[in-house]
Amino acid sequence: MSGLDLSIDLTAATPVYRQIADRIRDALREGRIAPGQQLPPTRDLAKRLRVNRNTVIAAYDLLVETGAATGQTGRGTFLAGATGAAAARRKGEAPDDPWFGAFARAVEGAGVGNLLTIYRIATSHEGISLAGGYPAGELMPVEEFARAMTRTLAERGTEVLSYGPTAGYGPLRETIAAEMRAKGAGCAASSILVTNGSQQALELVFRTLIDPGGTVLVEEPTYTGAISVLAALDARVVGVPMDEEGIRPDLLALAMERHRPRVLYVQPTFHNPTTRVMGIARRGEVLDIAARFRCLVVEDDWAGDLRFDGERLPSLHTLDGGRHVLYLSTFSKKLLPGLRVGWVAAPEPVFERLLALKQIEDCGTSPLVQAALHAFIESGGQEEHLARVRSAYRARAFAMDSAIRRHVPDGASWTRPQGGLFTWVVLPDSLDGDELFAAARERGVLVGRGSLFHVSGGGRNTLRLTFSSASEEQIDSGIAILGGLLRERWPKVRAASRADDFEAVPIL
Repeated sequence: MSGLDLSIDLTAATPVYRQIADRIRDALREGRIAPGQQLPPTRDLAKRLRVNRNTVIAAYDLLVETGAATGQTGRGTFLAGATGAAAARRKGEAPDDPWFGAFARAVEGAGVGNLLTIYRIATSHEGISLAGGYPAGELMPVEEFARAMTRTLAERGTEVLSYGPTAGYGPLRETIAAEMRAKGAGCAASSILVTNGSQQALELVFRTLIDPGGTVLVEEPTYTGAISVLAALDARVVGVPMDEEGIRPDLLALAMERHRPRVLYVQPTFHNPTTRVMGIARRGEVLDIAARFRCLVVEDDWAGDLRFDGERLPSLHTLDGGRHVLYLSTFSKKLLPGLRVGWVAAPEPVFERLLALKQIEDCGTSPLVQAALHAFIESGGQEEHLARVRSAYRARAFAMDSAIRRHVPDGASWTRPQGGLFTWVVLPDSLDGDELFAAARERGVLVGRGSLFHVSGGGRNTLRLTFSSASEEQIDSGIAILGGLLRERWPKVRAASRADDFEAVPIL
């Protein structure tokens, strides 16, 4: 590839894969290579640079994630055309691409594609997957739900195959509200909006509350789906560091003072990705700080019903009385992801605006699916299922903890979750999770890259490992392979930390 003269320093603190990505971006910016040009095959470039092929794969993945390149299955990796279009504008040339300049900023941001990146890996069927955030397929209540679906069609066929209320199927909304009341929340069915999964709930809430350029505070790290939505909305996202109990109150207050955000997004229970749980006193502190700065709170309780150890804690929504907290949850993680059913609990002024946006987006979630889900819950199917998966997840979490203890070298730290679907692993600073992801994939093991959950560009030395969707035997085999790859890299760990791994204090 002419113009691609890459020089790398194997002794530098900057990882080699990042050096490769940076050099390619430099060559594109300087006009030495052209937008849309195909990058060399990973094997060829690795041979030319005398590095491992996984290093080049990680570099190409980074270029794709940041929007500098696109990957085309079966064809290779190509440089993005946006820079070329800008250059053509400067030179007064007419761009060749008929779609030049046609795309909105909402789909061009670097963080927009992060959720799709994770989703593609999570839904892959290759090798042993410790990468997704999904429930166990073999434990899904397929036959029980099929009976509920058949019964629903027989009894309410015409009704549920027609258009339904945009806010959701009435009996299901009543059931959701009743479950929330049983957990201490003052909640009426009229405040429940049923959505196509909690991802749509997030998008509706953020669109309702945040203007382009508006500031949102999030835990650092945080759920990639929230990062992608906020990037698409052109929001200004500020990450607030966490400790073992979740978001740090001292830095939260500092960020509130400096940025005056409209919204704080948090996951107090089984935080994704770190699995941490906010204690009851910390929950009160967070609510007090948000109230002091008149900041609305969006609480994402995606896994509260997947607790297999310890005592249930009241939600922020319950503690606040639902006055300043919007509560989101889903049936996807605890039951059946394919149903795509989530919900928002919101006070009336917010609810009406959410409802209007929901009408614009899709006119309502499937009445058939909602009615069948309600029939399944009413028959006791959900509670039977939850009892079964909680027991299984407890065993799989224990298996992962045991496997990490046996196979991962001393110096790593990891969570021992009381619920949820995964474990969070922190490696020594100089180990690179993105490069490790590429190496593990070559060996038939998929892991979750922690860097995709960070808004500050950090987290390269972190991994999210899912135990829910793998058997205990697969967990042990996968961690054994990962441990072997880590041992190969462990002696190369440098004592000095990279600058982008330092704690991100939100004071800018």
